[in-house]
Amino acid sequence: MDTLTRDPEPADLGSVHAPDDTGTHAAAGPLQVELAVMSFGAAVIHAAFAPAHFAESWSHGAFFVAAAWFQVLVGMLLLLRPRRWVYRFALANVVVIGAWVLSRTVGAPFGPDAWSSEPVGFPDVVATALEACIVAGSLAVLARPILRIPARWTGAAIAGVAGLALVVAGTTTASLTPRYAGEHTHGNGEAAAHVHDGGDASVTAGFVLTGQTPCEKSGPPASEGSINDAEGHNHRGPVPQVALDEPTRALLEQQQALARSVASKYPTVADAEAAGYVQSTPFVPCIGAHYTNVSLVFAFDPSAPSELLFDGTRPDSKIIGLSYLVYHPGGPPEGFAGPNDHWHQHNANGGLCMSNATGIVIGAEQLSAEQCAAIGGHKQPLPDVWMLHDWVVPGWECSWGVFAPECPELGGTAGRDAWS
Repeated sequence: MDTLTRDPEPADLGSVHAPDDTGTHAAAGPLQVELAVMSFGAAVIHAAFAPAHFAESWSHGAFFVAAAWFQVLVGMLLLLRPRRWVYRFALANVVVIGAWVLSRTVGAPFGPDAWSSEPVGFPDVVATALEACIVAGSLAVLARPILRIPARWTGAAIAGVAGLALVVAGTTTASLTPRYAGEHTHGNGEAAAHVHDGGDASVTAGFVLTGQTPCEKSGPPASEGSINDAEGHNHRGPVPQVALDEPTRALLEQQQALARSVASKYPTVADAEAAGYVQSTPFVPCIGAHYTNVSLVFAFDPSAPSELLFDGTRPDSKIIGLSYLVYHPGGPPEGFAGPNDHWHQHNANGGLCMSNATGIVIGAEQLSAEQCAAIGGHKQPLPDVWMLHDWVVPGWECSWGVFAPECPELGGTAGRDAWS
């Protein structure tokens, strides 16, 4: 009787019921499917942001690609061969988690920004949470062999797996959308609207505009909300430059050399679109047509601007400038060396007017919500998104300053190009 009522020993589980290193049973139960779903979700995020990290360095990009394929493999093995060694293999997610913690605290030990910490963003939090759940689940299975027995697919189990799959799919998808990726498409004009690093933005009020530049001749600023700060100071026109010491100037020169090299990579709209940039504004005098790569908005990198500016929207339209759009909660990012890079936002009067159909900016901040809705759009504030223009493309060195919000030499017609 004792032999009939005794609980099976852990060793019995593999040979009779459980998928182990020698058994032939490979059916996945609800627990295995849940772990696989989370692994696939983390893989999607790593694959989506690999191009942005290749823009930083090959080492960064290669790590993201390796992490993505590793997590795909873990998911497939959990579905097809949920044996003990697979759970051990899944524990390698600890390496990915460790790399994330390192990059957000002291910085990665390699790459162009070695030992420079990165900000925490929603997508990387989602990926790390999924990886932590995979590690915890794998440890639980390894500690309690009974968990390796694929449970029956009851109605409750099916509902639980379906619910988890929806949560993973929803959060993973959300992490790639403009709202959480920090995407911001400039409106029909922009200018500096706040003080950076303690500078006094009001000093620009002392400059007198000539009225004769192509930018000024094209009309008043298209985005009044972005060129007036909370105190009512207007920032259109020449941007005063603060003198830099020698080490700061040397660092800025290095950063701008990296930025300038981008122009040779994407000389035309066609080149930018092939690299993943998507049109986010029409052509606007003084600032150009914006093309945005959402995957690049999570960190400031002089060699990987998230936006490129062109003199039109045709495939052969030429690059004229760069725009750094960065998702950075709690204030502007550190940015370029020195105090002359005045970052700005587009949140006045509820933000810009975005097209419901295309997501492209179709109106500036001064439009009311009703006016925006009447032309098929919605108002979109982006409180944690910061922007900075950089006029370093050869031939478009703007006389109002390299970080000026508008380039006075850039005229043209809104919705067409710089040469209309």
